[in-house]
Amino acid sequence: MKVAPFLPELLLVAGGLACLLLPVRRQTRWLGWGTLFLLVAALDLKLWGVLHEPFSQDLFGGWFTLDRFSQLFGFLILVGSAGVAAAVLGFRQERGTTLGREFFGLLLLATTALLIVAGARHLFLIYLGLEMVSLLSYCMTGVIKRDSLGTEAALKYFLFGALATGAFLYGLSWIYGLTGTLHLAPAAARMGLLLHESPWIAGMALFFVTVGVGFKLSLVPFHMWAPDAYEGAPTPVAAFLSIGPKAAAFAVAVRLFPAALPSDAAFWSPMLAWLAVLSMTIGNLAAVGQTNVKRLLAYSSIAHAGTMLIGIAAGSSLGLAATFYYLGAYLLMNLGAFTGVILIGNRTGREDLDAFRGLSRSEPAAALAITVCLLSLAGIPPLAGFFAKLWIFGAALQANLTWLAVAAALNAVVAAFYYMRIVQAMYLASDPLPAAVAFPHRRLLTGLLFACVIGLFAIGLFPQDWLTWAIQALPPAAPPSLLPW
Repeated sequence: MKVAPFLPELLLVAGGLACLLLPVRRQTRWLGWGTLFLLVAALDLKLWGVLHEPFSQDLFGGWFTLDRFSQLFGFLILVGSAGVAAAVLGFRQERGTTLGREFFGLLLLATTALLIVAGARHLFLIYLGLEMVSLLSYCMTGVIKRDSLGTEAALKYFLFGALATGAFLYGLSWIYGLTGTLHLAPAAARMGLLLHESPWIAGMALFFVTVGVGFKLSLVPFHMWAPDAYEGAPTPVAAFLSIGPKAAAFAVAVRLFPAALPSDAAFWSPMLAWLAVLSMTIGNLAAVGQTNVKRLLAYSSIAHAGTMLIGIAAGSSLGLAATFYYLGAYLLMNLGAFTGVILIGNRTGREDLDAFRGLSRSEPAAALAITVCLLSLAGIPPLAGFFAKLWIFGAALQANLTWLAVAAALNAVVAAFYYMRIVQAMYLASDPLPAAVAFPHRRLLTGLLFACVIGLFAIGLFPQDWLTWAIQALPPAAPPSLLPW
């Protein structure tokens, strides 16, 4: 077997183990730049694979597939991890210490696990990848050992994760007992028959598997860990939790439902649709009353996960392409929002709404970039967030899920309200909050913010190109639908 297709993963594993095992000093800045370099190098290799590797290769006896779908999801994961690494370089830890070599090693290994999940075609390999991501995420959440808030968040995250893992394994045991295999393709074929012959038994197996995936997506009612984990974790870790695991979990959801069971949407589509409605509604309503911006973004991420789930519930190629497009836009706008929180935390030592007060007068460039990211999260044209929601609504209407599109549109109005609270604090509040310290790395963070802004305008002004690439990357079993161009 050729090693070339796995060069990105091998590079990241080598770098992660080196960070954890080599006797380097804890607070060496060059280690952060080295981590960023490794992620960018892996990103270049992944992009080269998208452009030059064969369209589909089944490896390890069909356990892993290297196709455009896994490559492009891997591309999104690496972009998100590289953005997080860049944010860490400008991060001044609020609680008296810094993120050391352990964090960089965990970040590289977690990114490797996410890449494995994106290409897994065996249910046990999917479980191993998701569990590795979970364990490393617990460690990153509590990476600062003397931080009681982070330790408490990591413990809550672990307890909820243990329950979700048990449910996921229970669902896999049902699938194996019913089908005699954990290979995704033959298991899906037999599950398709069982859904018609014994719908309650087969449906319970799918339900328990959905619980495990829903935990990684922080869907309601599997979301309780997210607000505490986001608030207690260091801000770059919260940014990683909001983008990396979600991308891999959506890749798993696509392979499990519309790609593996395209003709059985009547069984799984209503379940996903109601999870989407609950996640959007509860996430947005809970975010309205938040004063801590990290908790607000946590509930926002729950609502956005519900919106993205609509594309999978629609089950068409338009819906799946819209979900892929939404993921790319969400990655940029959420990374930008969390980078803004890092910048404010560096400046004031706080993460609440009052910390943003008067930022347009003290840091006009940063305030403008944060505003663009928030407007995109709210779905304001011509930014990428608007077109992401537009294609998702179109996919729901095309699939005769009009009620779901209406629910999503109403939730978008609620979301715009709490995003505008942050904008109001930056531009309309009087008496800017004074800086507690002369904070470093302002230009680095502002540069990362504007990189996110440029990306949002790029995919917002030319959405048809990105949707076309997403269509080309869909799994072959994804059902066709009428595309809007």
